[in-house]
Amino acid sequence: MIACVFGRAFVPFVEKVVHDLRAATAALGGEMHAMTLETALADPKRAAEVRRLYVLPLDAPAGTPPALFMREVFPHAETVTSFAVQDLCWDKIATQEVLVKRGVPVPDTVISSEPEDVLQFVAEHEFAVLKQRHGCGGQGHLVVWFEDGELVGDSGSHQYRIKLASHGRLHLAGDQLTYPGPFYAQRLVADVDRRLSPCQILRAYIVDSQIAFWTERYRDQYLRPSDWIVSAGRGAKYRFLHDLSEEAKKVAIRSAEVIGIRAGAVDLVRTGSAGPYVLEVETDGHHTFVDRQFKHLPEYRDFFNLDRYIAEALLAEPAPPQRPPMAKNSR
Repeated sequence: MIACVFGRAFVPFVEKVVHDLRAATAALGGEMHAMTLETALADPKRAAEVRRLYVLPLDAPAGTPPALFMREVFPHAETVTSFAVQDLCWDKIATQEVLVKRGVPVPDTVISSEPEDVLQFVAEHEFAVLKQRHGCGGQGHLVVWFEDGELVGDSGSHQYRIKLASHGRLHLAGDQLTYPGPFYAQRLVADVDRRLSPCQILRAYIVDSQIAFWTERYRDQYLRPSDWIVSAGRGAKYRFLHDLSEEAKKVAIRSAEVIGIRAGAVDLVRTGSAGPYVLEVETDGHHTFVDRQFKHLPEYRDFFNLDRYIAEALLAEPAPPQRPPMAKNSR
């Protein structure tokens, strides 16, 4: 049995994704069962019949590793994307560290608990993006720069004076935002001539080391510094791209393989003079799921159906284990 499992509390957010995954599986002659975690816990016999498990957002009991908990609930199931990979994609600092260690090109980045390190980084690059550690769809990011010798940041709705603190909590007093470490900041990738020119934000949708298709996120106009955070959650638009450079393809596939995603998305940024650089690697999992708003585009066709590619991977028979080659008898 193939099952898609998710938490009951997340139904309003994942209902459409679950529907499309099941429809894609059925169109290929298979069957995917939709199952809330609560249903699985109440019916352990049915949960034990699951052989392949596709995970969408859910909450494991506090203090229990999700991988161990789900193994107890679904004792015979192969999780399509391991929980280690799901957790890695959720932790953007950990993702960056793995990418850098494996030689994948990323924008200049500073990861530190020391405010001075970030201040020096911003002074060096003029503009930087102060990012949240965990996936937030761009909503928690700030574009920061110096103004009259003071660090300021733009969130999209407000501009703040930024006070970096090595520890503590995030809080706002008037127009001053106290921002605690650890800090994760990247150079704002853009063409700088007389003014900042928009970069290109690409997303490769990858299933089993194959790029299914590409989209580009863009804005019609850039009015304030935070507009350079080009995310769907901040109002950016999608369009499909039909072909990309071989370099972009290689970087996207390499990133997916380094992080270990079977099904997910790789975000790249490039300008006319630099890149491509990897911004993020995402996968469906117990923390979040890959945005599918591109399905609302008039140009959307079955070719761009990410869920169909995932269904094909779910239905494919696993490759039989290869026997080691027989050693030839020596004389």
